[in-house]
Amino acid sequence: MHELSYLIRLAGIASESAEANHAKSVDTVTVAVGEMTGLVPEYLRRYWPQAVKGTILEGSALAIEEIPAEIHCSSCGETYQPKRENQYRCPSCGSSSGTILHGREFMVQSITIEN
Repeated sequence: MHELSYLIRLAGIASESAEANHAKSVDTVTVAVGEMTGLVPEYLRRYWPQAVKGTILEGSALAIEEIPAEIHCSSCGETYQPKRENQYRCPSCGSSSGTILHGREFMVQSITIEN
């Protein structure tokens, strides 16, 4: 389960930010998670309490904004969301060549703190 290593890094970033802003506690940490990261949002939510135990983040909620994959086709210029049914190919021209625009994100969106 590689989600744990991501949670540990996320907890470190959120803790540093909270402490830099003189937080007494943290209510919510909101993250964006791209569909193509391979991360399972349910696992992130499930293991968040264990990852933040003993830190300023203990008791906080983890909110997840799931970002769908979006690809720009190199052949025809279409922007699309890839689908397994057509082997992730462009629905307009069938090309498998493209640039990923969204879906690989893993970033902190916001941290709600109490001062």
